[in-house]
Amino acid sequence: MKNVIEETFGLTVLQFFDYGQYKAFRTRRKICMIVPVSHLEEDELYEMYQMGQHLLENKERNVAMFLLTKQGTLSFYYEKEKFVLLQVPFYSGPSKVYSLGRSLAQFHQKGRTLAVKISKTNRIGKWKSLWEQRLDQLEVFWRGKVNIQPLNHFDKMFVESFPYYLGLCENAIQYLVDTEIDDEPQPVDAATICHHRFTSETWKSPGCKIPTEWVFDHAGRDLAEYIRDQFDKNNEVFDAAFLEDYDRTARLSSFFWRLVYSRLLFPLHYFECIENYYLSKEEYREEYEKKLEKMLQESGKYERYISSFSSLLSMRTRKIYLPRIHWLSPS
Repeated sequence: MKNVIEETFGLTVLQFFDYGQYKAFRTRRKICMIVPVSHLEEDELYEMYQMGQHLLENKERNVAMFLLTKQGTLSFYYEKEKFVLLQVPFYSGPSKVYSLGRSLAQFHQKGRTLAVKISKTNRIGKWKSLWEQRLDQLEVFWRGKVNIQPLNHFDKMFVESFPYYLGLCENAIQYLVDTEIDDEPQPVDAATICHHRFTSETWKSPGCKIPTEWVFDHAGRDLAEYIRDQFDKNNEVFDAAFLEDYDRTARLSSFFWRLVYSRLLFPLHYFECIENYYLSKEEYREEYEKKLEKMLQESGKYERYISSFSSLLSMRTRKIYLPRIHWLSPS
């Protein structure tokens, strides 16, 4: 790896070390992360590079910067795997009054001014088709499992739980469709730079903003995934301050909140657990088995959680009413 990097980028590698979930190395003047990107096409990487350049030009703090090879390309290969190098920004630390909600709102505001055309990493307006495609694929797989005997413990949990989550999916898709019919997007609903999955840890580890984790989408994606992750960490405790700080910085529309709610209804955590179990090696499967077990035990809590989100929003804003899903557990 050392030889390949020095040859490809003209850098002198002094020392390798772990940096968050990535490998990194020092040169005399910089720290660089080695990020695996075999799952990304070159066109997607170029769009991520453009997003990163845009945010750097707009003085967004702590954005990692793509380093180009000597040939001017973004990626390189080592042992048949594809990688990019990202230069870690000189870390200046969080501001004294650090608010994740406000910082994310400002990040999204800058992302909305991106002038280049984004197509490969664009997810805006595509939730319905992506959700339907994912649901159809899992349903086909489920039907195959139903007819196979014997089933292991995970298979049984999946076979028995899928009809419930199928119902949740259909509700989420219908809620999304109704939102797009009944409500009107505002300027705050324009596409922006978002994260594949935004959580309270996204900017903490490895301590900078990483372009290879971005997509171009509605900002509600990041809020919904943050709220979903909070449930996983704290069960039924909402981080209301995060939502208030975001809303104060970028006043949100009812269309925005309804999109957040539709995404919370869609059981993405269930899909990822099932997919990761069947795609992972045997030694990692126990982790996903425990995760699914916990998820099924807490499904009632999750219903109450997203139901209480609707009530909390109505109380705090006094003006935004989210149409209720009547079969959800009362808050």
